[in-house]
Amino acid sequence: MSRSITSITPALLLAVALFAGGCENMPWNKDKTSDAKKMANEGDKVAVAEIAPAQAASTQPSWGKPAGAITFTQTDGKVRVTGEVTGLSPGKHGIHIHDKGDMSDPALMSVGDHYNPDKHPHGGPSTSPVHAGDLGNLTADASGKATIDLTVDDISIGGKNDILGKPVIIHAKEDDFKTQKPPGNAGARIAGGIIKMKK
Repeated sequence: MSRSITSITPALLLAVALFAGGCENMPWNKDKTSDAKKMANEGDKVAVAEIAPAQAASTQPSWGKPAGAITFTQTDGKVRVTGEVTGLSPGKHGIHIHDKGDMSDPALMSVGDHYNPDKHPHGGPSTSPVHAGDLGNLTADASGKATIDLTVDDISIGGKNDILGKPVIIHAKEDDFKTQKPPGNAGARIAGGIIKMKK
């Protein structure tokens, strides 16, 4: 199992886009590249968890209401996890996939523990092996906005360690990547959403 955090600078993205755009317009490459891109994109599986705040009074943050979306894109046996959440307090917040798709409890305790089909210890994105549901921390800026961009190979959309129907949960505090009971010691479950296939 491997996990990696991706960081791409805007300048690099611009250079790649310009190069790709120029190559596509060359006479020897007419239509072939765009057809290949379409086929690759059609082969991707995409699922999304729409994030909403927990309903328990004790978990309602005074700084705002967490909201956003976490997207899971499966390509070639790996799943890229991307997304943005707003309404968080500045700082780090544990983010995990949990075991049960039951979000009926106002404090989100009905979602159970972290999703851990392979019975691994709890850890972080740079340690291995870890719970399949361990996604590390979101780091919110001063405005309460946080992003995630993580690639993993121990979950899937509709295959082994299937995440469809599982909830993504955001915690009040930072995951310490070492505490086993409760995993990560990240505090209250302040927001979450069920992972569903993108329409």
